[in-house]
Amino acid sequence: MEHCIGLFGKRANLPVACLALLAALVPDHHNVTLIDENVEDIDFTRLARADLVCLTGMSIQGRRMREILERVRSFGVMTVVGGPLATVEEDALEGLADVVFVGEADVTWPQFLRDWERGCHTNRYEQQEKTDVTHLPLPRIELLKTDRYMFGSMQISRGCPFTCEFCDIIVTFGRRPRLKTSRQVLAELEAFLGYGLKIIFIVDDNLIGNKKAIKPILRDIVQLAAATRLPAHSVHRGLDRPCRGRGTHEADGPCQFPKRICRH
Repeated sequence: MEHCIGLFGKRANLPVACLALLAALVPDHHNVTLIDENVEDIDFTRLARADLVCLTGMSIQGRRMREILERVRSFGVMTVVGGPLATVEEDALEGLADVVFVGEADVTWPQFLRDWERGCHTNRYEQQEKTDVTHLPLPRIELLKTDRYMFGSMQISRGCPFTCEFCDIIVTFGRRPRLKTSRQVLAELEAFLGYGLKIIFIVDDNLIGNKKAIKPILRDIVQLAAATRLPAHSVHRGLDRPCRGRGTHEADGPCQFPKRICRH
């Protein structure tokens, strides 16, 4: 896919799902800009003027993250890091990040922003309880450069009941699957549709970790697809054919339909 993206006038497959969500958790009196190096170069001159430069990334992206942090810190700008690398290899960021977030940050990120505004923030935040995803806001998809992606990306659930030795997912998200409501899921799908993305990739690590809970959500997605006269494909097999219906079929693949954080 990466070799033909340019033929479609795109720069990357899909956006990082957490960026737009983190932006939605920032109070309205802050200005937020999202930067994804997959679709645009970093303007370090602009970063030098930011109040906060916040990064997220996986372990495989660690070297590039350290390069960015070193350069940003040379400007005297405050740096914040969260995500998989910060959670499983916190020591790799020693001396590079002013603030580190370990694990989920849907509660601790807004808490940090409040502390930062009052001048009493700490250098490490670790959320003690798993996020109740039914309370998450609609991601700020309007901040993504949606025209540069092949697909949209959306997370319906977090957590996996399995304990595969090669996987660190449960370190961050735990073993109990937690799902958004149908209302949240449909609102996100409609938002992506509104920005011209008709193929939405579900980025869940284990969408069927709770088969009983996911079935009604998939049925509601089918109804949305039928109402908009667009096709829908279930992401996984083995769900007792919950997505069978007019204009739909079962297949392995994405659900298909015809948001740097800073304050200036």
